[in-house]
This record gives sequence, C-alpha cells and structure tokens, in this order.
Amino acid sequence: MQRMLVLLVGCLLAGRVARAQEAGQDPRVGEAKTACVAGDVQKGVRLLAELYTASSDPIWIFNQGRCYQQNDQLTQALSRFKEFLRKSQSAPTEDVRDAQKYMAEIEAELQRTQQAAAKDTANAENSKSSPEPGGTVSTARGATAAETKPGRGLRYAGVSAMVAGGAALATGVVFSLLVNKTEKDIESLTNNPNGTTWSALNSKYSDGSRYETLQWISYGVGAAAAIAGAVLYWVGSPPAEPKESTTSAIHVFPLLMADGAGAGVHLTF
Repeated sequence: MQRMLVLLVGCLLAGRVARAQEAGQDPRVGEAKTACVAGDVQKGVRLLAELYTASSDPIWIFNQGRCYQQNDQLTQALSRFKEFLRKSQSAPTEDVRDAQKYMAEIEAELQRTQQAAAKDTANAENSKSSPEPGGTVSTARGATAAETKPGRGLRYAGVSAMVAGGAALATGVVFSLLVNKTEKDIESLTNNPNGTTWSALNSKYSDGSRYETLQWISYGVGAAAAIAGAVLYWVGSPPAEPKESTTSAIHVFPLLMADGAGAGVHLTF
C-alpha cells in the first residue's frame, strides 16, 4: 500500500513534465531544470523556449515563469505567466489555477516592494530636509554668511570711498592753505618799498589761480566720494534686529573754514 502511494505521488509531481515530453527523454528538460535551480536563468529560459518551439505546448512557457520566479525576477515571471494564460485555452484547469496563484503571489510581492521603495524615498527626503542634531547652528551661520557677503562688500567699498573722499578733502585744505599763502606773498610783493618785477607778480598770480582751482576740485571730489561711500556703507549694512531700538543715520553737512570750504559726513549706527 505504501509503495502504491509513493508511485501515485510521483506520477502527480511529474505529470506536467511527462505530458510535455510526451513520454520522451529529451535531455534539455533536465538541463533546463538544473540551470534554473543553479541560477543560470538565461540558459534555463532558452532551453525551455527550445522545448516550446519543438512541441508548441504552453507548459514550457509556464515553466519559464517558474524559472524566473524562483530566481526573484518577478516582472519577467509575471509576463511569462500571462503569456501562458493567453495560450492555454486547452491547458488543464490545474495548470491555469496554478498560474493564476503564482501571478497573485508575484503581484502582491511587487506591490510590497513598491511600497517599501516609496517609504525609503520618503524617509530619504525627510532626512535631507531635517537638519542633523547639532547642525542647526552651523547651517544658520552658513546661510547668514552667504546672505551678508554682498552687504559686506558694499560696506568695504563704502569705507574705501569715504577714506578716498577724506584724502581728497584733506588735499583741498592743503591747496586752500597754499592759496592763502600765495595771496600773502602777492600782498607782500605789492607793498615792497624796493619795488618788484611784473614777472614775479605774474608767477604768484598764476600759482594762486592754479591752487584755487585744485582746491575746489579736491573739495568737490572729496565731498562726492564721502557721500557715495556713506551711501554704499548704509546700503550694505545688515537690517537691524526688530528688538533693537538703535537706528543708523547718515548726516552730510558743509564745512566752512577760514581758509576754505568742505563737506563732512557723520555716521551713527
């Protein structure tokens, strides 16, 4: 009785192969099975394709799907099972039922894989958008540095312009002193009881005129540079914090001196 049961089970397990081989002994059947079990999917599927071409029995397409499925190539396996169902109008009901069962397993596994991939992607995006512990301060500092860099450049340019303006104003003061000195020299030559030559007076008048021209040019350039520098510095200054009550102000005012005129800049911040 036990021997008959073993023989019956063996016949059921080998039913598809026996039907596909038509009781023949094609060596490609064993080679295909060995290739699929060993992971050589390409060879196994190729041998099964040759068997299908030789017999036109869709059971070999079914076995291609199993070969792919056993080696975790689920998309290809699903495609072969669908092809089997398309060509299995006369296939046994058991084969169709098994193919549908495997397709359901594969589709469920593919869905789980897609959900896991979507979850991993979402976690990766969240980890990128969320700062690491202890990294908030450094990120904020980096952002602040990047934002204030253009303003710092404007402030440097403003300071440089104000320094140049101050130098030009100082030069104007020097020329103003020279103008005054030249006027005194001319007055001294004019009041000289011993007399003076026309060429000496003409030279002094020429020097005085040149000094006066350079004086006003220096004052004008210096005042313009100082004002431009102050404006650049103000534009480049960072906005004041809302909580702070201090304000920045720029005051440009003329300077009237005994020896000339000029302009001054007063900065409060």
